[in-house]
Amino acid sequence: MDGVTELYAIGELARRTGLAVRTIRFYSDEGIVAPACRSRAGYRLYDDGALVRLELVRTLRELGVDLPSVRRVLDRELSVAEVAAVHADAVEAQIRALRLRRAVLRLVAERGSGPEEVRLMHDVTRWAGEERRRLVELLVEGAEESVAAMVRASAPELPEDPSSEQ
Repeated sequence: MDGVTELYAIGELARRTGLAVRTIRFYSDEGIVAPACRSRAGYRLYDDGALVRLELVRTLRELGVDLPSVRRVLDRELSVAEVAAVHADAVEAQIRALRLRRAVLRLVAERGSGPEEVRLMHDVTRWAGEERRRLVELLVEGAEESVAAMVRASAPELPEDPSSEQ
């Protein structure tokens, strides 16, 4: 291409990136991707750099990365690896929460639980480990050590993928 930069109308850019025209306009209005220039009729025209940038934005967004983090990657404040590590940890936390939710739902289905039992099971699984330990300590405060030990043993940590029995 003898030094001539290829320019893309927004529709062509949408076709090449798989993004909707309105999404590209939004990203352009938000300063995430800038048009290289405008046509005589005032239409936005984008270069190869915008194409590459939009492909990265699309990929990160499809992986669940929020727009402020995407902007920080594009502005080189964060690396893709840093953002990926943080979001992988967040996904892991969501997976743990979904596994607990699944265990409660399976148990409710198996037992035919009523509303009060469902609420209680849900509340117990929602509590983070530290909250659960604090509650147990409040329950055993002032109790004989043998009783306290039995209560503590009856409230073990839930595994990552609990069974209905657990």
